[in-house]
Amino acid sequence: MTSPQRFSEFGWTLFGTVVLAAVLAAAAGLAMTGGADHPRKGEAVGFAAAVCLVGACGGWIIARWPTANPALGVAKGLGAITLRLFLPLVALGWLLQSAGGGLDEAGAARFLLSFYLPLLATDILLHILGSQNRAGIGGKKRVN
Repeated sequence: MTSPQRFSEFGWTLFGTVVLAAVLAAAAGLAMTGGADHPRKGEAVGFAAAVCLVGACGGWIIARWPTANPALGVAKGLGAITLRLFLPLVALGWLLQSAGGGLDEAGAARFLLSFYLPLLATDILLHILGSQNRAGIGGKKRVN
């Protein structure tokens, strides 16, 4: 991988991380201003935002990590999906098992879902926009 291409990959990774954080900040801001007030609403929003931020940004960075080995590429893809998906699921299970300490009553589970879905859509869009034809495969070429 050439140096300009490596910088381009790093730049896109950094851009995607900033976009994901901005989407989460917007969703958290909307969550704080809308809906019913609860004494622990700020804690519930903060908890859900922290879980989703680690999952989304960590998954994005892992998925964008450069590798030349196809087996490592598959492994990092699976690791990124695991982090992105299972971290919020584990947090949701923890909240629903009454171990949340009142965060579930403040709506933390609802905030987890409302933060996860826009971050997932943003992640998919960033992957589509940032994909490149690295192998140079462009389909059949007609030779006259």
